[in-house]
Amino acid sequence: MIRLALISSAETAEAYGSISTRLHRAAWAAYAPVDSGGSGKALGQVTEATSASALIAGQADAFDAVVIDADQGAAERLAKAASAIGKPVLTGPAGGNLAALGQADTLLMPAHPWRFLPSVQSVKRSLDDNKLGQAGLLRIHRWLPPGEGVGVLADRILPDADLACWLFGSAPETVWSLQSAANPEYIQFHLGFSNDGMAMIDVAASLPSGGDYFSLTMIGGTGAAYADDHHNMNLLYSGGQPNAIRASLGRADLVGQLQEFVDAISEQRAPSVTVADTTRAASVVDQVLESAKSSQVIGGKEVS
Repeated sequence: MIRLALISSAETAEAYGSISTRLHRAAWAAYAPVDSGGSGKALGQVTEATSASALIAGQADAFDAVVIDADQGAAERLAKAASAIGKPVLTGPAGGNLAALGQADTLLMPAHPWRFLPSVQSVKRSLDDNKLGQAGLLRIHRWLPPGEGVGVLADRILPDADLACWLFGSAPETVWSLQSAANPEYIQFHLGFSNDGMAMIDVAASLPSGGDYFSLTMIGGTGAAYADDHHNMNLLYSGGQPNAIRASLGRADLVGQLQEFVDAISEQRAPSVTVADTTRAASVVDQVLESAKSSQVIGGKEVS
């Protein structure tokens, strides 16, 4: 049984606590807040520290591995501290700086939860099983309401850059993006891959509240696969203005990501998501922003 420590906000701890019974060979054992106050009671009976530093420095015997859900600066600092005492770490976001963290012999898994959505996993399996033929065109829409889109643009588009590289199996050879000064909350970018593969991605963060939406389509040489979040929406209509209610997958993405982290520790292997993956995606994001600024096509820079 892998004893997990969580370093996060109390609100995030509730999300992780809700999936506790869906994990195999792991259980929550410790908690520390990333901000002042907060409690890990949603995780059950766990060791609680007043701060992340106190947990890592003084209560390391209470846990075997660490899950960090914090902003980039805190994530980098805490991942380095936890890795220094030999604890496997699941952390994010940390952009392209993860490679400088941790010890060479300590497992470090960057968080890319979008990879673990069941619908996206299904698309990847279809590609891997050659049911779609050679990957041709990837189309991703991610539309966010105000509030969810707040933050650094690079962090906002990193998940989509990672999904594109993951599905095509490489970094792009060319990058072009478009961002209007009149609407800085919207960006569209095109990634050109080898064998004439292309990804067309747009991310908006200015939709009305409740208007968030995600879709992903992969068209291959012999077939196509589609993933979206329509299954989370139910339309209600009984005359007059229609309404919609949201169902929930119970954060299946977090379950899949955490289980991969636990399995990699238990099986003493590298996780399926690596530091190199994050470094590659971060390099693509840099090129996207460079292209948006210069209005020029940027030649891809493969990351080793």
